[in-house]
Amino acid sequence: MIKKKINVCTMTHHTVPNFGAVLQAYALQKALEKLSVESEILNYKSMRVEKNYYRSFKLCKTAKDKIKYFLFFFQRKRYKKFDNFVSTNLKISKQYNREDLPTAEDKYDLFITGSDQVWNLNIHNGDTSYMLDFVKDNSKKGSYAASFGYMEIPSIYKDISFNLLRQFTYLLLRERTGIDIINQLNINTHADQVLDPTLLLTKNDYEPFIKSREKTKYILLYDLICSNELKEFAFKLSKETKLDVISINSSFQRIKGAKNIFSAGPDEFIDLIAKSEYVVTSSFHGIIFSMIFNKNFYFGLNKEKINNNSRIIDLANKFGFSDRNIEYISEIKDIEYNPINMKIEKERKKSID
Repeated sequence: MIKKKINVCTMTHHTVPNFGAVLQAYALQKALEKLSVESEILNYKSMRVEKNYYRSFKLCKTAKDKIKYFLFFFQRKRYKKFDNFVSTNLKISKQYNREDLPTAEDKYDLFITGSDQVWNLNIHNGDTSYMLDFVKDNSKKGSYAASFGYMEIPSIYKDISFNLLRQFTYLLLRERTGIDIINQLNINTHADQVLDPTLLLTKNDYEPFIKSREKTKYILLYDLICSNELKEFAFKLSKETKLDVISINSSFQRIKGAKNIFSAGPDEFIDLIAKSEYVVTSSFHGIIFSMIFNKNFYFGLNKEKINNNSRIIDLANKFGFSDRNIEYISEIKDIEYNPINMKIEKERKKSID
């Protein structure tokens, strides 16, 4: 008897020009492919999220935004690289807007929302599409490595979050804090913690994105929060190791004393981490890819928006590298990766099963 092929649709932030957002979308699709499950990503864009980036002149509402669009040409170059990566490496559905999302339900047998901060209603300005509110058949609703992106749901969104998430057939979340939130909401559906999709793939799976090896050693700085402490730590490390600093810049600010890279695409991000000697970062996925390539890394937390640190703290606790926080560093020492690699493999099998 021939089994019916299941049409799976994933819903995530696949068009956001952010390394983690695009690479987790790629990784989940590849992981499903390894399980002989064909899927495509629902081509829906949260306009609230898209508005944070100057991808199009039409999205520039203020004079300041329009000036930035024309002056910072390297950002447009970067966005083009992201678009090329997405069109080359991801299988995507036709374009949907908020109004016609319900028409997608009949096309798919299963909807998987995640990974990334798909349930962070702050960044979506209340758009609940990523909570699959347009899917009427609850048996089709599931999540994989979904994240709230905060430690507590803002009071304004608690009721709507409860009403929508209790409809899910299964709940697989990325952070322990997400499990706690589900429990606090008193949702009866059991919730499990799984790995970020990028960790479902191995180092070998990312090898195609690595260019020919270079002999030059360097420290890679990737800072999303413009932390003076993180920058100072990177240059202190540079002084002690005699290695140059290469900075993947997440803002328009040039870092003095470093080689500044303003227009890296997702494949270049992987390449830069893979070839580095050390990584200094405030990025969740900066840490994850450092782990995948067994790099000596150090991280910093956001002191201004403490609620945003949950995923990094959760990752550090799970894999036992809280001591790599720059606040606790007194000496330079290598990471013992054997126990971390064993833990990743164990969690990878658990997440896939």
